[in-house]
Amino acid sequence: MAKNNFFFLLFFLLLIFLIVFRTPCFFLEGYWDIRLDSFYEYSLSNSFFKSLLYIYDYGGYVELIRNIVSKLATYFPSVAQLIDIYFSLLIYLLIFSYIYLSKSIIFNEKKYKILIIFLILFSPPMTPEIWLTVVHAKSYFGILTFILLFQDFKNLENYKKITYRFILIFSGLSSIYASVFAPIFFLKFIFEKNKDSFYNFLCSLLPLVINLFTFIRFFSNASVDRIAFDIDKVVSFSYSILIRPFFGSSVPKFFHSKLNIDNIESIIIALSLIIIICMFFAYKIYKKKDKIITLIVASFLLQSSFVFIGSLYSNFVGGRYAVIPGIILLTLFIRFFQTEQNYLFRYLFAFLILMSLTTGLLEFKYFTPEPNIIRCITG
Repeated sequence: MAKNNFFFLLFFLLLIFLIVFRTPCFFLEGYWDIRLDSFYEYSLSNSFFKSLLYIYDYGGYVELIRNIVSKLATYFPSVAQLIDIYFSLLIYLLIFSYIYLSKSIIFNEKKYKILIIFLILFSPPMTPEIWLTVVHAKSYFGILTFILLFQDFKNLENYKKITYRFILIFSGLSSIYASVFAPIFFLKFIFEKNKDSFYNFLCSLLPLVINLFTFIRFFSNASVDRIAFDIDKVVSFSYSILIRPFFGSSVPKFFHSKLNIDNIESIIIALSLIIIICMFFAYKIYKKKDKIITLIVASFLLQSSFVFIGSLYSNFVGGRYAVIPGIILLTLFIRFFQTEQNYLFRYLFAFLILMSLTTGLLEFKYFTPEPNIIRCITG
């Protein structure tokens, strides 16, 4: 027990070191100015309780954690930027702690827990755009809800079940991405047909119903004009969600420049890759008949469809929109690796996961696609 606790402490000190090492300037002077955020402005002139209920009318959904931190920051305006940073750090560490300490039907060994934590910390989908700000904490709470989907309830104490369901509701009320997982929790209930799965589904459903209600209420103001479609959006989707999670930004750009491919050929190549990848993995999924894989694939399809439709841009599905589908896709490959009997395929899956870790680590600080953020350069 003492040895495990010591390792846990060392591991989390390493995580804190890596986070601070990436952007030390964030922790000294801040970066994102939360005081320019509409949530902060609303909190300045309203009570704490009323601030918790604020909904940004252009979005039309609940962001509880953003409301809480924005209100707290109004009490200390001179250090509001640092409050944003340190609360975000706390969120990261709490999520990592849950992953490390919980019982999961996927991440059931220490090596898989450490692997998914590192993937969440610095794999290519984790764009600097969402780094250390409660404005984009919804991406991390979306990932947390996906992790919660695979909680092992066998012999779980009642107080842990209550804590789990509180986290599930809180995440759904803090992240639109988290609330979208409700149909997947229903699918899990259909698979398992037990009381725990049913209660978990109800807890996931509550935030979704609230978000649907608020979206309908704010429908005239919400950004419904973002629901658009063109071929550039398909290409952006294929690159950001299917290719970038494994190869980052640097590798595709390197080959693109060396091969001198024009836009038409890029479209053809991207779409061809989508078709080939989908056909291959559809076959693998069909052969396995693994319910966990089915839940992961259903999560990927649901979140991918959601961000494709809901992206703010008519021709782009990258950056913050690709975070959760990217992490889900990487988790799918972890599950493929766990269940695959063919050594050739196991090596392929291991190579792709290792490629994601390698490119993510390279882009974590020195080869980042958004150097201005990492170097604290504003404007």
